[in-house]
Amino acid sequence: MIRLVGLPFETEANFLRGAALGASHLRWHMWGIDEYSPLQRAKLPEYEDAGDLWLNFDLPPKERLERMEDHLKALFSRYPPQSQPYLFLGGDHTVTWATARALRGAVGEFAILHLDAHLDRWDDYGGRFSHATVMRRLEEEGFTIGTFGYRTVGSQEYIPRYGEMYSLKGVKGFVERYGKVFLSLDLDVLDPSEFPCVSNPEPMGVRFSELMEVLLSLKGKLLGVEVVEYLPTLDTSHRCGSVGAVLLREVMILLSASQPQR
Repeated sequence: MIRLVGLPFETEANFLRGAALGASHLRWHMWGIDEYSPLQRAKLPEYEDAGDLWLNFDLPPKERLERMEDHLKALFSRYPPQSQPYLFLGGDHTVTWATARALRGAVGEFAILHLDAHLDRWDDYGGRFSHATVMRRLEEEGFTIGTFGYRTVGSQEYIPRYGEMYSLKGVKGFVERYGKVFLSLDLDVLDPSEFPCVSNPEPMGVRFSELMEVLLSLKGKLLGVEVVEYLPTLDTSHRCGSVGAVLLREVMILLSASQPQR
């Protein structure tokens, strides 16, 4: 059984606000799509919705993240990720600091496949804990991260050891290098002509068809997935929410293939 967890988190460092509402709106849009996937010739699997983990927005980001990590650890103790894969819905990308650390405590070492228009490797961006610093903070703690699809490099950032600019080429090779992989998917990896409802859109992104081709190649290889940075506050036509809901359907079908056989 897949377990769905909403993480309505964001910091004031975002250029545009609203990512904290992403999880609830994506759930709503899932009511409006078909359960059957023509791409995978399978139906949306059964899943357990654990609801949204709301935290006090008045607390500093690091303290909120630490509380989020504690909540996730408690959840993992009851429902171990080894027996059921997790799908986390952000929220902005800062949540990876909590999801990755909590997962490492439960399952040991793994690699993070990071699909994003940005490197998220600033040292300080509105503070040391934000959506633009999160991958740097995790690499400082020894996580192996491959970043693909990025299209901009900030003045404080460095080019990661693993990854590819403007492209998802090399994802398969990165995944095959490691036994366990956690997918961190920022929706701004998509071209803004297809998915404009994000905080920091960047041109020359990947097409939805390209993204799906890569995701389908990961079948049976994913420890878990997080989908972040959808801004429903910009989605006046609801088209991005519908695209996001289709993506969630496909991801959950993929995650069901990663469940232990009983």
